[in-house]
Amino acid sequence: MATKVIATGATGKVFGLKANFFNDGLVPPSPMSNYGFPNPVIPVVNADGSLDVAWLDYSGATQSSVSGLAAPGTISITHVNPDLSAGATTATSLRSYKLLGFTKDASGAFYVAYNVDHPYRNTVAGDVNNVNGNELHIAKASSASFAVKAWDTLVFGNQDNSKDKSKGNPGTAGGGALSYDAVNQKLVLYVAHQMAWGDNGTRHQAGYFRYFDGVTGSVVTPAGNAMNMGSAWFYSHNFNQRLLIDNGIAYTLAHGDAYPRQLGLSARTLGAYLSSDGTVFDKPYQAIDGAVGDNTTNAETGQFIKLGSGDFAIVHATSQGRAARDVRVSLVSGTDGSVRSSAWLTSNAANTQAIMPKLEAYGSGFVVSYGLWNSSSRTNRAIEWHFMQLDASLNPLLLSNPVLGIEFVADLPLLRFTGGPNAGRVGWVSGNDQGTLSVNLVPAAH
Repeated sequence: MATKVIATGATGKVFGLKANFFNDGLVPPSPMSNYGFPNPVIPVVNADGSLDVAWLDYSGATQSSVSGLAAPGTISITHVNPDLSAGATTATSLRSYKLLGFTKDASGAFYVAYNVDHPYRNTVAGDVNNVNGNELHIAKASSASFAVKAWDTLVFGNQDNSKDKSKGNPGTAGGGALSYDAVNQKLVLYVAHQMAWGDNGTRHQAGYFRYFDGVTGSVVTPAGNAMNMGSAWFYSHNFNQRLLIDNGIAYTLAHGDAYPRQLGLSARTLGAYLSSDGTVFDKPYQAIDGAVGDNTTNAETGQFIKLGSGDFAIVHATSQGRAARDVRVSLVSGTDGSVRSSAWLTSNAANTQAIMPKLEAYGSGFVVSYGLWNSSSRTNRAIEWHFMQLDASLNPLLLSNPVLGIEFVADLPLLRFTGGPNAGRVGWVSGNDQGTLSVNLVPAAH
């Protein structure tokens, strides 16, 4: 494995796993939380092998800031050269409590999802309007500075949170994903949020899915503009948002701990969205034991990729039926979401938990990465990272020795470079102990 450290100048401090992710007060502690988190670092791989990496300034942030900053920080974008030797950082005009999405289109335009305070904000303890960043925005600009925006769309959150059907709290107990659909020339958003049922009713957390016009930024309204079902209310509770656009179809992974209780793969077309606000399919690749409303899943969503066959490879971790959290990989039909085959990759003893599983195509098969963490101590920050090579039928071929001293971002996928000097290589982007960026590369497949 090769690591390239990318200086980010004096524009801020990049999120670090050891500095900002442990001991967040949840039980079990992160990284074994039952909940999802927003990504404070989001990369985009360009056709020439360069990277554009959006990141939120974590200067002065404490460990509890894992689910969002206490005060808005600057979003910066670092352009990393194709040879990954150096980068140039631009501080944007955007400030946010959370980074909730970043993508680009074929013209090179930038899109960022972020949050700001709403006009009903107060500081009354326990009040539903005492919340950081209740408004969700998406902005588009032709340059990384966002000094001039093509548009800045208010998606939701400018309502009194005590009112029925008021949407807000973007990224709560989850995060956000943003992607560009080149076939339909639409921007696609998939984000966690909360919404009230009834005046002064309980604010329920779920997922929110929407298309946006890439030129004007306007919301593409689905059929019926449903408030409580379909793409407007998608899984409850909804953690670990994953979004993949392929040939005009939007695929999502959802993690539901209340209704439905499953790790699910869904597919949507723009046509179905406009005609019925529904999915082409929505199937579990992991059914979760327990009753509706149980607020635990003992599972973690990993990553999914679409294969040349049209099917998907999906990795996740679960302790259901196991002594501790183990890693499982599944091959799933791209036609109807049914599971074709699965394989367990670990058999961990109690308290040895598999965390942050990820995968990518590698040679004629796959490479899977995951961490092993001893959960018997809340203050334990030592993670052993492992890499496993699999063949196309999910048979293990090679397991690396444990690797220490590297970092991942929990919900970020592994990346595949399709062009430039690292074409065909697999890697990932993270923070590091210096508060800058690291670009990491897995050895080339043979």
